[in-house]
Amino acid sequence: MKVFASFALIVAILAVALGYCDGGALTLLRMELIFWLQRPYTGPEIVVEIIGVDLNNRANRFLDRWSRPDTFVTIEHGQTERHITQVEGNTYQPRFLWKTKMRFYETMGMRFLVSDANVLRGDDVVGRAYIDSDRIAEMMRTGEPGLLSLGENIGIMKIVVTLPPSDLKEKGALPFTSKVKRLDMP
Repeated sequence: MKVFASFALIVAILAVALGYCDGGALTLLRMELIFWLQRPYTGPEIVVEIIGVDLNNRANRFLDRWSRPDTFVTIEHGQTERHITQVEGNTYQPRFLWKTKMRFYETMGMRFLVSDANVLRGDDVVGRAYIDSDRIAEMMRTGEPGLLSLGENIGIMKIVVTLPPSDLKEKGALPFTSKVKRLDMP
């Protein structure tokens, strides 16, 4: 595989030197090579579930001019992990019931950003929350939900952090756990 990567890089450098393509093509090729040659992640994983957000009506009444805010949550963990929930429209108490499995960096915390989705202008930040790695480990151990403050008098957010189920950790096909008969079974 390394021979192919070095050969592709030499071809790209020659193409740029001879004027067949610009430097942007070389950058694109480099990014593709990094993507294809990196090793798969085998570290610990967690499941983050965002139950909902309760916003204070009085503090957040000016987010949308004629209606209630259309909120969504962005999760950041580590340098590259970013997950965005769906937009729940026209409410001060959105219930996302949104769940994702993501990598777990044991020395890093999680950042949550609650935003108001806008069509004509940029999204407004409603509030921010942060939990450190110790609290994440405690939530995984106990399985209890956490209430995070979004700022003074702005609102709270309810999340749950757990370990992924054992059937999601297995390699190969997922086991069939439904009570409905499969189509290929008699």
